[in-house]
Amino acid sequence: MFLSYFAISAYLAAALLLMRFFSQNELKHPRQQTTSLLISFAIIAQTLTFTNFWTADGIVFGLANSASFVAWLVAILLFLSSISKPVHVLGILVYPLAALSLMFGILFPDTGDKLIPLSIASHVFLSITAYALLALAVCQSILLKIQERHLHDRSINAFINKLPPLQTMERLLFQNLRIGFYLLTLSLISGFIFIDNFFAQQLMHKTILSIIAWGIFATLLIGRSTFGWRGKQAITATQIGFGLLVVAYFGSKFVLERLLS
Repeated sequence: MFLSYFAISAYLAAALLLMRFFSQNELKHPRQQTTSLLISFAIIAQTLTFTNFWTADGIVFGLANSASFVAWLVAILLFLSSISKPVHVLGILVYPLAALSLMFGILFPDTGDKLIPLSIASHVFLSITAYALLALAVCQSILLKIQERHLHDRSINAFINKLPPLQTMERLLFQNLRIGFYLLTLSLISGFIFIDNFFAQQLMHKTILSIIAWGIFATLLIGRSTFGWRGKQAITATQIGFGLLVVAYFGSKFVLERLLS
């Protein structure tokens, strides 16, 4: 419990430092090292909370643990990406969500019967990695939408000034989308290989929604390379596709584990 509270505090402190920097006119982040240390400590502390996931019969991977693991992976991907790419602004969205996922786990912990067998663990972790990358793309799309709106209205402030150019933001968005789409494809393939009897396991609705989301991402990436789709088209498709994945995975878990159990 202490580790979770420590990680929550570190994530929120890092997000506040980022918000302060992006809301002021400073050209250089005066507390960048402090922010990086806070994020590192938060990620390490959250990692140590995962020791409770593993049992001899499988992995306790219900709604709370899944949300925490996805948020943790998104935080890691963002932290590593920010070393070489101008994406640290996404921490304003990502790190509070990571803290929120930990708080959800404290208030509504998973029970020991929410086990997944080790035989399908690789499929689950592949899916989670795809969701994490696509979640980063959604965060990027939210900032891109804010940036486009402010530039269109010619309402430039300190926050907008510190964002990368629109072309860079779009390029980073499609980089995350492309890799996330490839992993989502592998996840769907592995699901059909490792999981039997979708109807008995109440997985059909999840599979259908995931396939629809896959089709949206595929259409968007093809449209980008063929017709140069960008801007509102990319933002809307990204958010709708990811929304379907959230409903497919976390929505189904919420209904099955929290409402019907």
